[in-house]
Parts: sequence; C-alpha cells; structure tokens
Amino acid sequence: MSQNKHLYKPRRSRYVPEDAWIDYPGSILASWHELADRNGFRVDRRVRDHLHLVLECKLCGAHTAHKTHTLRAGQPACGGCQANERERNAKKAGFTLLDRDDAHRHYYYYQLPCGHQTRLQRSRVKRLSKEGPAPGYSGYHCKTCHAEKQRSQAAKWGWTLVGPDPDGSANYRLLAHDMCGHHQRVATGNLKTGRFNCGGCGEKWSAAPSALYMMRFCVPGLGRFVKLGYSRNPDSRLRYQLGLRDDVETELIDELPMPSGQVALAVETGLHLQLRTAHPDAVLAPEVLADWINVTSEVYAEHLEPVIRRMFDELETTDRRKRE
Repeated sequence: MSQNKHLYKPRRSRYVPEDAWIDYPGSILASWHELADRNGFRVDRRVRDHLHLVLECKLCGAHTAHKTHTLRAGQPACGGCQANERERNAKKAGFTLLDRDDAHRHYYYYQLPCGHQTRLQRSRVKRLSKEGPAPGYSGYHCKTCHAEKQRSQAAKWGWTLVGPDPDGSANYRLLAHDMCGHHQRVATGNLKTGRFNCGGCGEKWSAAPSALYMMRFCVPGLGRFVKLGYSRNPDSRLRYQLGLRDDVETELIDELPMPSGQVALAVETGLHLQLRTAHPDAVLAPEVLADWINVTSEVYAEHLEPVIRRMFDELETTDRRKRE
C-alpha cells in the first residue's frame, strides 16, 4: 500500500478533517477489484469508514478516495488526472494555477504573465488554452493592466478615467474632462483614437491641437506609396483608422504640429491642391488601393516623398519666423 501518496478527496468530502482519512480495517471484495480494473483503477485500500475506498489510477498513479457506491454505479474520476489537466490548461493559456476557489467549485485562482492574479472559471481557461499563450490574443486580458492602459489613453487626451460605464456597457467607460471636470461616457474605441468631444465645455476635435503627417507604406505586388493627411494623433491614425491589411508595411515618417484641427485641415487642403496641380500623374486613383487601405484620396506615388518633405520644411520655417 502507498499511504505516503497525496490523497485526492471527493468534492463533497473536502470538509472532512485530514485525520479522518485513516485506514479502515476490512476485506476488499473481489467484485471491487474487477470494477476498479474495468474503469482504469486499482483498489489500494479501504479508508475512513466502511463506505470508502482508495483507488489508484493506472494512468497517472494518483490516489483518489471514492465511495464504494461510486465504483459500483458509475465511472470514478481520478483527482490526479483532473489536477494535471488544470495545470496543463493554465500553462497553455500562459497562466500559473494558484489554488481553487473554495466558495465555488467551478472557479480557480491564477497568476497572469504580468504578475497580477485573477479568478476564472476552469472551463474558460480550458478554452483559452486552445487559443494560445497570454498575453497578446483576444481571449483574455488582465483587468488591472487593461485599466491602466485605458487610464494612460484617457490622460493622453486630457481626461481622467473614472471607472466602468454607469449603464453597464462593456464597450464604454466613464471619463472626467481635466479642463472642466465634466463626466462623460466614452466608447473604448474612441478612447484609443481620441475622437470625442466634451459635452460640458464644448471642446471639439476641430479646436484641439493637431498635426500634419506623412506616411510611407509598401503594398505587396504594387510597390511603395506616401500619404499626406492631418490627425490629432497620427500614430492612432496609422494603427486604427486606415484599415490597412496585415501584410502592408507602414511607417510614420514625418509630423508637423498644428494649433488646431481646423488650421491643419486648411493647410492640408492647400498642400493637396499644390501637389495635384504640379504632379497630376503622381496622384493615385482610389480604386488602385481599394483592397488595401481605407481611404479614397491623399495617396501619392513614392517619388513625391522629398517634395512633401520640402513642403513641411517650408511650413516649419515660415511658422518659426512668425514666432520670432
């Protein structure tokens, strides 16, 4: 008998003190041996009282206590195999299994790759284990880290993250405007890009500081192109709003700050007019990149890159002279 092995107990018997799980005298029926063997176990010994047996799993060797009724009436489960599966699922999902939640049998505590801890259903972790290691995929994100990321995003636009949406929507957050203190629900998608206005003081996108930008991107089979535009956040424009396919290589190569979106729009319109007038053959037709980028204009052939750079330099020089 291997009494020095860890003994797994039935879920409903976990409240029973450890000192109650002692050997129980008595013979082991031949029919128990046959049933155990048929179900992948070996009867190791009797334990606790006349109703319980210790079964040894033929697969992993773990010892699990079960009632004789469980052996006779159905398939007894191996506590060791179940524990090993939970460990494997946690590891595949990128988590570390810490402990069970004694208040709810379907939940366990896990440590995430970032170091924070969370409570999840074991069935959800099993699903996550089939998707890939965390983080970096859509299955699960750390709530603490995600909240910190959203706080940083809000601060970037002059807002403070107050908390979750008061209406209970997972796609919204409650923010406070640093300038006027107004509280407002903002979609998480807009929180990334900064494209929202204050309903309190009326600060609008067009009045907020902006920038002209030039982007370079390479489309497989078609070559390199440049795009001239304006945005409050050119990096966000590149990452979230252009709808670029994953196989398109992109780079933000120049930015020129503008005092407001309204000014940026006026300057950008003038630059496009100059480019279309002086270089009509370099203007890309919308249908050429219709399957690659989510814009219908403002895209030019690669050889206009130095021309646009000179335009930016001239604007910057003119602005500096005005300030002097």
